[in-house]
Amino acid sequence: MSAVCHQCGASLLPLSARCPACGTVNAPPVSWTAVTLAPEGAPPGHHPRPPPGGEHAHTPGSGVALGPLVPGMSFGRRYHIKRLLGLGGMGAVYQAWDTELGIDVAIKLIRPDIMGDHTVAAEIQRRFKRELLLARLVTHQNVVRIHDLGEIDGLKYITMSFVDGTDLATLLAREGRLPVRRALRLARQICAGLVAAHSAGVVHRDLKPANVMVGAGDEALITDFGIARLLGSVEADGGSALPFSPGPLDLHRADVTRPGSMVGTLEYMPPEQARGEQVGQSADVYALGLMLHDMLSGRIRHTRSPSALEELKSRGDRSPSPLHGEIPEVSEALDAIIARCTDPLPSRRYRSSAELAEALARLDDEGRPLRTQRTVGVRRVSVAAVLVLACIGVAFWYLRPRAPPAAHAPMSVVISDFANGTGDTGLDRTLEPVIKLALESAPFITAYAHSDVRRALNVDPPDPFDERAANELAVKQGLGVVVGGKIERRDEGYRLEATARQAVTGKVVARAERDASGRDGVLAAVGRLAEEIRQRLGDESTDAEQRFAMDTLTATSLDVVHDYAVAMEALSSSQFEAARASFQRAVERDPAFGLAYAGRAIASANLGKQQDAQRDITEAVRHLDRMTERERFRARGLYYYLTADYPSCVKEYGALVARYRSDAAAHNNRALCLTRLREMPQALDEMRQVVTILPNRALYRVNLALYAAYASDFATAQAEATRAQQMSPLGNLPMAFAQLGQGRLEEARRTWEALSRASPVGASFAASGLGDMAIHSGRYGEAVRILEEGADADRKAGNPDRAGAKLAAVAFAELSRGRKAAAIAAARRAIDESGTMKVRFLAGRIYALTGETEAARSISQALANELPAEPRAHAKVLEAELALSAGDPRRAIGLLGEANTLLDTWIGRFELARAYLEAGAFAQADSELDRCLARRGEALALFLDEEPSFGITPLLEYTQGRVREGLGTTGFVDAYRRYLDLRGPAGEDALLGEVRRRIAAAASRGGSRQ
Repeated sequence: MSAVCHQCGASLLPLSARCPACGTVNAPPVSWTAVTLAPEGAPPGHHPRPPPGGEHAHTPGSGVALGPLVPGMSFGRRYHIKRLLGLGGMGAVYQAWDTELGIDVAIKLIRPDIMGDHTVAAEIQRRFKRELLLARLVTHQNVVRIHDLGEIDGLKYITMSFVDGTDLATLLAREGRLPVRRALRLARQICAGLVAAHSAGVVHRDLKPANVMVGAGDEALITDFGIARLLGSVEADGGSALPFSPGPLDLHRADVTRPGSMVGTLEYMPPEQARGEQVGQSADVYALGLMLHDMLSGRIRHTRSPSALEELKSRGDRSPSPLHGEIPEVSEALDAIIARCTDPLPSRRYRSSAELAEALARLDDEGRPLRTQRTVGVRRVSVAAVLVLACIGVAFWYLRPRAPPAAHAPMSVVISDFANGTGDTGLDRTLEPVIKLALESAPFITAYAHSDVRRALNVDPPDPFDERAANELAVKQGLGVVVGGKIERRDEGYRLEATARQAVTGKVVARAERDASGRDGVLAAVGRLAEEIRQRLGDESTDAEQRFAMDTLTATSLDVVHDYAVAMEALSSSQFEAARASFQRAVERDPAFGLAYAGRAIASANLGKQQDAQRDITEAVRHLDRMTERERFRARGLYYYLTADYPSCVKEYGALVARYRSDAAAHNNRALCLTRLREMPQALDEMRQVVTILPNRALYRVNLALYAAYASDFATAQAEATRAQQMSPLGNLPMAFAQLGQGRLEEARRTWEALSRASPVGASFAASGLGDMAIHSGRYGEAVRILEEGADADRKAGNPDRAGAKLAAVAFAELSRGRKAAAIAAARRAIDESGTMKVRFLAGRIYALTGETEAARSISQALANELPAEPRAHAKVLEAELALSAGDPRRAIGLLGEANTLLDTWIGRFELARAYLEAGAFAQADSELDRCLARRGEALALFLDEEPSFGITPLLEYTQGRVREGLGTTGFVDAYRRYLDLRGPAGEDALLGEVRRRIAAAASRGGSRQ
């Protein structure tokens, strides 16, 4: 006998609990009191095997249940249940498919009978909200992402990233003691997640093995921020954090936080937390120390006390017993780290998780101290930039340390301005760039010169930037070594001196002197000077390798290097026109000086002059033989980016990191190129690493916020944009995107207006943003006015590419209000202004939609002949538009499939939905529209270049109405009404008449819900 809906009595489909008639979710009649219990005597973390008949079977009277959901049923419209992950006294956790995000997620449900207690329900609701808000502050690859919080059919739920693995408690119960290599690898990952949390001001307070997931690839992810708190904050009601956690589900587990218990878990609680004192980072450091102890020992400390409470009391006076004596594989150095983490007094522990991360980084994979011959013990910190690309909010050319090489810990060096006692102003700030490049020939060294400080650290460098000022800066910023020196006249030549000192102690760690017979010999002398300093700091590269590097640096003249230094200073101050002029002087003096061409390409890109940037970087790579190895990687990576060869860009920066593991620029630039490949999760991971190391770099925060918005994670985008706004007005750019993505249009408008007042570049973005918002709401006349004025300003400022993009938007606005001739004219003007791939495609699309077939085909053929995948993919999209215009949707579907194989773009998916619609394949069209909705962040800027394009998204509602009408759904008019809500009030949209007719026809048929 088939099941029936308890609401309307209709028959349910097999394996589905959602009623096809009324939509009600019908839960199976299972008992929530059937809790999954560990067998008597089972170790903590044990989970029973599923009953015979399958993992999800329910055996009456067996005590094993599925909770309220079963595999195959839908939970609301968004989630489709795949399998049960855990069931316990508080609720259940399921693996489900999230149709909006297009990924597997874990759904945590709370038992309805628990929610019947209003006091408990309020506490759980607050706990869930707190977990969501705090976890969203922390975006890191080693922290489980919280996606959503809500209620469906009376069931409270929270969704988070699905981890295909197990929790660390279960892993330890199953495997016992872990090898040192594996335990240390997991501990480092957990520590990295803590660094991210603590950097965001969040203390976990209940860190334990049950709250760490271990994925199939042995990656560790921290979860369950239910009792976390913000550093320095108090609870909203003035009380403490909630006294229980809904996360753990097995109430027989010893490490579960029970209702009514103190905040935290006894087995991993520091003494001060047990006393009810306020806790900070050191509480999480303590818990991680105990976890590392347990991973290495197999939890032997738990067997030496009669209860968890007694074991906690014993830790109030001393750290757990050392392991080295019982387990020789555990080194004394690793034992010492655990002992310091677990010291009963917080003041004796590592001051922060970042300091603990540094200590772990000084061990090799087996837990032994790294060899530190001829190295200086310095802190692992953010480091300097060589070249900076802030191309439409994207920063280039920064360095950051990662895990140290086998022989050297990362070393950060500040280079002060050398004292110039020669009277020759051409030597002012001319020697430092050469010293910087020479020092950075060692993979473990990163360096800041005067021109790097502002961008890398977000502080203005003191003037003069002498050794004293540089040392004060190094101490404040936690940088390790200061290199200073002087140049003076000596007889007929010059004497150069350089000294390297530890910033905190002032201890001299390297000193060198060199003479130059004349001015022409100064650069060679500087190179030899820097080479000696570098070697004394621990570099062991062969003389031949470094001699080649120095020859490439010193083959030009002092005047050329001086022009280059002046240009870099201007670039650091965002004076891009001045930088271009100085780079130009450098290449006029030395046409083979490749670094100057690369610098000019960056300045051109910052100014939005993409075609100039491509010409400059093409010239730069012609002179690779006069660059250091690191600069060759950078120049090629920039070349691939500017010429849209994004797969090669990703590979090049990956190769750079493999060789120079302390170079954060590679991660930032790799993230940028990953976005162009629409690999948003990987791009976000790269940027999270960068901002962890360089938290004060405004443009890096902007990048992270932008990429989160493109990934449709608008809450994270807003959080990061808020931080970016505190550093730079450019933070308004991702903030506007985050607000648009959340439908907060009035707030977005105010944000665009704030950006317009920040700078000429900000005004250009704001004009595009405000014009785009006018298109979104169907106010096309206003949009045309704003965009035309913005294009005129761009033209006067010498930014034809931005002007062309605005004119392409004008063409779209004109077409949207039915003025085809005006749209064609605007498209032609756009191409006249700019020949970028984006402008050509957008203009070609207007041509295709207005019947200008030959013009559209000409652009398509030109794009198809280009080498990178992006223009070839867009060429196929244009061909598909032409096929649709010719009434051949089947050919269009094939072309769009090929386009999305080359590069899976939002516009390609949207056009595929349109093609399926025209072919009458309504289900396929609906699937593509769902993908577009899940990826709506990419529609904020179709080319992910921060040029707003959100005005296209109302067409999703119109197209969905057409598709759902074709499917015969009962509520298809809802999509039409949403379209009218967006564009109806202005009364200018060309589709309004058709939409109203379709609604009226549906009403007359009585076939829609009114």
